[in-house]
Amino acid sequence: MIELHRLNGELFLLNSDMIEVIDVTPDTVIRLVNGHRYVVAEDYAMVREAIVAFRKEAGYSCVPLGVPDEE
Repeated sequence: MIELHRLNGELFLLNSDMIEVIDVTPDTVIRLVNGHRYVVAEDYAMVREAIVAFRKEAGYSCVPLGVPDEE
């Protein structure tokens, strides 16, 4: 589970395994596989970092290491 904040500042935990899509509009909108949507205060990069950190801590073996540099 990752810690996120609603736009009003309220803290909540989200099961990152349920994330289907993260839309980056002016706000960050997270859509889950069950159809629920959450608008969060964190930007895309912060959500991604939280997911990667959680998965490393939990021992997941498929953690993206980053995007290779373009030449």
